[in-house]
Amino acid sequence: LNPSDTLMFRSCLMRISYLAQDRPDLSEAVKALAQRMRQPKPSDMTALKHLARYCKGVPQTAITFKPQQLTGRIMVHVDTDFAGDLRTRKSTTGHVASLGTHLVHHGSNLQSTVSLSSGEAETYGILKGASIGLGLQSLLADWNIKTSVSVYSDSSAARSISSRKGIGKVRHINTRYLWIQEKLSNKEFSLHVVKGDNNPADML
Repeated sequence: LNPSDTLMFRSCLMRISYLAQDRPDLSEAVKALAQRMRQPKPSDMTALKHLARYCKGVPQTAITFKPQQLTGRIMVHVDTDFAGDLRTRKSTTGHVASLGTHLVHHGSNLQSTVSLSSGEAETYGILKGASIGLGLQSLLADWNIKTSVSVYSDSSAARSISSRKGIGKVRHINTRYLWIQEKLSNKEFSLHVVKGDNNPADML
């Protein structure tokens, strides 16, 4: 794009990025377009226009917070695609964190490493969800609110890798990602199954 169109692309994308903080339906599209901020191409502008048409068709969404009793459980749902980025072949992790029925955190993030299988990609997703949940737990602890963390994943392979000790057959996984096994073994959080059709993180 020429300099003026590049400036317009960046400005419009940042406006939509601001909206995406409270709109999970925009997170994945904004994440994908943000990777093109440095050198946007005409095809990226076309994609941005497509997103703008969606925003025009769905100008408002509402996240409803109904009255509830204070709950002591943080639930984090995670889901991951496999090699969804056609350029880098990296996977994307989506997460939805809730306190009772209240959505408190969501996001769509490109993983920092290339996964060799869907199970490995989902394992990195569980790791992301656990870090989000433990971070929220620490924040609530500062307010003297005790909570437990439950992470939900629809991948049996990822749950198996996270629940055992050591790397097993997936020897290429960097040891810095295995802290999740220690946290799970120490029962600092729990890991649960969720059906793919009922996983709210799938939209991310």
